[in-house]
Order: sequence, then structure tokens, then C-alpha cells
Amino acid sequence: MADEDGMYPDPEESGERAEQTVTLEDIGPARKCLTIEIPETRITAKLAEQYKQLRDDAAIPGFRRGRAPKRLIEKRFGQAVRDDARGQLISESYTQAIEEEKLEVLGEPDVKDIDDIELPDAGEMTFKVEVEVAPDVELPDLSKLKVEKAERQATDDDVQEEIDNLSRRHGKPVEVDEAIAAQDMLVAQVKILAGDDPAHDAEPLNFLPDAHIMVNGESADFRGHAAGILIDDLGKRLIGKNRGHIETIAMTGPSSHESDQIRDKPITIEIQVEKVERIEPAPVEELARDFGFASDPELRDLLKDMLNKRFEREQTAAMHEQISDQLRNMVDMTLPPGLSERQTSRLLQREAMNLAYQGNTEEQIEQKIAEMRNSSEEEAARQLKLHFILSAAAEKLDVEVHEGEVNSRIAMIATEQGRRPEKLRQEMQRSGRLESVYLQIREQKTLDAIIEQATPTQTPAADSKESVTDKKKKKKKNTKKKSSAKPAAATTADDADDGLASEED
Repeated sequence: MADEDGMYPDPEESGERAEQTVTLEDIGPARKCLTIEIPETRITAKLAEQYKQLRDDAAIPGFRRGRAPKRLIEKRFGQAVRDDARGQLISESYTQAIEEEKLEVLGEPDVKDIDDIELPDAGEMTFKVEVEVAPDVELPDLSKLKVEKAERQATDDDVQEEIDNLSRRHGKPVEVDEAIAAQDMLVAQVKILAGDDPAHDAEPLNFLPDAHIMVNGESADFRGHAAGILIDDLGKRLIGKNRGHIETIAMTGPSSHESDQIRDKPITIEIQVEKVERIEPAPVEELARDFGFASDPELRDLLKDMLNKRFEREQTAAMHEQISDQLRNMVDMTLPPGLSERQTSRLLQREAMNLAYQGNTEEQIEQKIAEMRNSSEEEAARQLKLHFILSAAAEKLDVEVHEGEVNSRIAMIATEQGRRPEKLRQEMQRSGRLESVYLQIREQKTLDAIIEQATPTQTPAADSKESVTDKKKKKKKNTKKKSSAKPAAATTADDADDGLASEED
């Protein structure tokens, strides 16, 4: 390892960059096995690098830093150095192999018999890694796809509904000491416990001491969520109850939940109501003033313009959904045998971005994501299949996403949620959701590019409100028995220069 004069050789001269040998083998649907052979020169170089670094940094009694004899260093630290070198070689060689073989790996690699892999005194080191990869996709003739576009323009009723929504969103929550009613917001302690009859002192799988729960009434079929889990009759259970009430719900965990401890497992949700709040809607005059307008008509004009642009996005979303359904039906694909927690989580994040872009409030987004968690594994597989198809199409069509587009999308979402763009971006950066924004834009631009090649037909708007939003609601209601929720379709990648952006900034 060290040369005769006690110095360790330069890693570059020792062959650190010597080529490794990689053998790739198919071992199942969307699974590969890589056999990686690391040459002796690379092992020698890595050990030399480790020893040289250790000799320069180690403080050994009786010797100045960097002057300890090589035999003493090897005797005292030899095994630890070899273990570190082995781990680094496995990690670096695997990363290099994935890049060179151009594999899109899903989830974590499975290094076979990792504890039995030893760094040899001479010769090469060989190990095997099994990975789950994105499946191969054979795209159809995109010009054979068909798409309908239905027009819709905002009406005075649409504007009034938006004002009512804004009044509630900007209203003041007032604590009441009354029985719970529909549209009340509860502050509650929520526990998720393992099993349908857990012990009273059982350790919770999840505990939210100050959870906020919206109580939905008949207009939302009494469906609600607690701790991100959909409960079909939550409103019926809570309406009429009072502060201090404890509601216990035994159920099966959602099929698409991110946590394996909850997914398809018997669980109990315990809700203890701490506070009942009722929204006092903000007056229209106050809304106009808050948004920088002198009068109610000015606010209504701007809202009508904003709604028309939102409806354009909804119309594009409907076209995207048509294309997506056709692609799923036309492309044969064998998916990986299981959907990892990480993949499920990424799908939910991307759908949350879609919902925010369409103008949903945070409460609406949380409700719909809870519905997605309650959907079947089959539905999750459908969404994952579409993701792989659109990834292949994006490469074929040379779709790129620029930083300005990401910033514009964040500004658009911030406008819809009444937040400042820079704060929303910081939050997304901390939570890792920026990647979801990028993927959302990439998939939407890909669908836009596919629509340009598809055969279009124009559908006149008979009833503007029926044309997009209500049709989706009816379709969702008709298919509820098959799947608890169908994720909203992706939407277009427009710039975010509409809405109330200037007023927010």
C-alpha cells in the first residue's frame, strides 16, 4: 500500500481511473442485475488515497502531524481504512455503472450479500447489484390520437361563486361554543393507531396535536380527511357533536398510503375535538380593498378575466386527460412488480402541484390527495404507467424545461393560493417539491406537443358550467365505486402572468 520510503503513491499514478467491467442482465419485468468488477489498480489507488488522507490528518501521540510511520498507521487503522475504502468503491462503481449504462433506477439498489463482500489483498473485487428500472416504452403513432376541445366562458354566476369562495378564504375564524355544523373548522388532536382495536395506551403510528379538520356537509357527500386519510362519513360523524368529543374510527389504511405501516393495514383514527371555529366571511368591499381596487365592479372584472384563464387551463386539462387515456390504452408495458413508498410519494406530490395550478385551495388539495391515498393500487399503477410513457415522449419530442418556467409556475400557484411566490418557493425547496414542479411542467409540455400532432375537433359550449368542471364531477361520482378518487389530469404549461400576481407582489 505504501512505497518503500514510507510515502503513499499518488492515486492518479496508481490507476484510480482504471476502467471497471460491468455485465448487465435482465432478471424480471423492469429489473436488472449489474455484475461490477473493480480492477486491482483502482483498489490500490483508493487505499493509497485513504492512507494518505489519514496520515495527513491523524494526530498520533509522539509524532508530528503527517510524520507517523506507515507501518504504525496501517497497524492501528488498517481495518477501518479497508472498510471505508470498500464502501466508497462499491458506491462510486455503482454510480458510474448506472450513468454509463444509462439506467433510470427506481427506488434503492439492492447490493447482494453486501456484508460478505471483502476487499481483496490482490486481484479484482466483484459484486452484484439488483435494481428496479423504468420499463421500456414503445410509443404509438402520435398523429393517430384524437382530441376534443370544449369552450367555456366565465358567467356572472361564476364570478359570484368565486367571490363567495374568496370571502370565506379571507374571512376570520371565530371560535364558537356550539354544536359542530357543516363548513366548521375543527382544531383537534388526531392519533393513528395500529389495529382496529388497539390498547388505550398504544404508541401511535402518527400523532398530530393541532390538526385542522374541515367538516364537510351534504354538498361534499360528508367526505373529509384527518391526518391525510379520507373518511367517507366524517361529516356525519362530527356534525352535532361538541368541543371535547372523541370520535374513534376503525378502518383499513388507504391502499396508496406512503407508509407501509398504514397501507392496507387495520388502523384506528382517534379524533379529540379541542376547538370549533366558524368562518366569518369577509365583506366584498374589504376584499376589493385588500386586492387594491376602489370598487366591487373592478374586482369582478379582474376575477372574470382570471376565471377565463383558469377555464382555459381546465379545458387544456380535459384534452390532456383524453390524450393520457388513449396513450395508456395504446401502450403495452410491464410495470415493476411493486410500487415503492418513494414512487407513491412522488406521484402524490406531482398531483398536488397539478391541483394547486388549477386554482384549488389548500383545503381542497388536502381533501383530494386524501382521496388519492384511498384509491386502489391499480389506479396508482395507471398513473405510474403514464409517467413512463410521457418520459419517453419527452425524450422523443426534445421537451425541455427552463428555470424561468419553474419560477413562473410557482408564481402562478402562489397567486391562486393568495401567497407570496418567494415564500412558496422556499417552502417547496425545504420539502423537496421543486422536482415535482419540474416534472409537472415537463409532462404538461409533452402533452401540449402531442396535442399539436393529434387530430383536433371543436365542441361548442352548450352549458358553459357543464362543459368542464361538472362533467369531471359526474364522471368521478359514477366511478367512485371502482376507485375512491381519480387524480386530476395534468394541465398546460402557460406562463404565470395572469391573475392577481401584480397585486401580490
